[in-house]
Amino acid sequence: MNKVTLASIIVTLAIVGTCFVRSASANPAVIQNVVVSKIGNRYHLEITIYHVGDGVSDYVKKIRVNINYDQNITEMALSPQAVTPDHIFTVSYDLGQLPGDSAYVEVYAECTTASSWSDPWSGQIPELSLPFMLAGLVFATSVSLYFLRKRRTVNV
Repeated sequence: MNKVTLASIIVTLAIVGTCFVRSASANPAVIQNVVVSKIGNRYHLEITIYHVGDGVSDYVKKIRVNINYDQNITEMALSPQAVTPDHIFTVSYDLGQLPGDSAYVEVYAECTTASSWSDPWSGQIPELSLPFMLAGLVFATSVSLYFLRKRRTVNV
C-alpha cells in the first residue's frame, strides 16, 4: 500500500467516525417544589423534580437534604424513575425531627449524566403559619396606631 492510499483510508475513517459521535449534553435535574408536612413531631418533604432523561441510563440517582447550613447532610439514593410525558416525578423524604424549633433546609438532586448537583430549593421549616402572621400584623398595626394617637394628643 502506498502512502496516499493509507492516508485516504485514515481520512475516510475519521470522517465516517465523526458521523457517529454524539455530543455530550447533560440535562440537570430541577427541583420544582418542596411541600412540607408535619405528622406528629416528624417532618416529611414531598419533593417535585423535573428531569428530561437522555436515554435509559440517564435518571435522577440521588437527592441531598442539607439542614442548617451543612451541619446535617443526608443523601438518599433513588432507583430509575418511570418516564412520564411531562418529565416530572415526586420523591417522599422523611426529614424526621428537627434539631431545634426550626431549621433551614436545602434540597438538591443529581442525575447520572450531570456531573454536579442541581440548583437548590431552600426554605425555613416550619414556615410561619397564616394565623401567626395575621396575629403579628394585628399587633404591629395596633402598636403603630397607639403611638400615632399618642403623638397627636401630645401635639394638640
